[in-house]
Amino acid sequence: MQTFLDPIERALAVAANREALVCDGRRLTYREFADRLQRLHAVLHDCDLRAGDRVAILSFNSIAFTELYCGVPMAGLVQVPLNFRWAEPELAYALEDSGARVLVCDRDPGRLADLVERVIRIDDGEYERLVEAATPLPFDHAAIDENVLAGLFYTGGTTGLSKGVMLTHRNLIANAWNIQFAQPMTGDDRYLIMAPMFHAAGSVSVLQSIFLGATQIIMPAFEPAAMLDLVESEGVTQ
Repeated sequence: MQTFLDPIERALAVAANREALVCDGRRLTYREFADRLQRLHAVLHDCDLRAGDRVAILSFNSIAFTELYCGVPMAGLVQVPLNFRWAEPELAYALEDSGARVLVCDRDPGRLADLVERVIRIDDGEYERLVEAATPLPFDHAAIDENVLAGLFYTGGTTGLSKGVMLTHRNLIANAWNIQFAQPMTGDDRYLIMAPMFHAAGSVSVLQSIFLGATQIIMPAFEPAAMLDLVESEGVTQ
């Protein structure tokens, strides 16, 4: 049995001092990343969330998004990444359909704030202040099963209402192994995240990279010239 807890534990065993995440000049080692995940666990615990509760994420790619992508399922909760290209009614539908209790966002949520119990803002520094001030709360393997939901990933809704695709820990761990077979990586690789992380194309190698102790270079949004600069300056290999 494997859950979202396994990749970070292996990374700590084999690559604790290696760079885990790089974004906009900020750099975290795997040791620092793991510490912040435990602090995020405490923040989520203080939101009075119960196992299986939904936490929605509306954000460009970032270190915070990567922490939420990993840390929400690690806490026994369900992540709901939202398409930032959607109009407000589409976002509202996904929030209501998923039953999200908390929204973490990097922008003014507007009327979306009325649909959840708690909003945590990334853009005004609230998220960072909460994580930094929190006392690390260890995760509990026994509290998470590989067959419980890890995420609700909403489809484009091109022919009707968007559907929330239910993916378990086992589903997403299997994706990590499948992409490793199709596009092998080692701990020495430096992987560029440039597609939106709300979509499988953007997040498909997150757990793969962590399992191997590889470094992930995060682009908030794709821009061709900036991408080429990052490939050169950060030594991107994949």
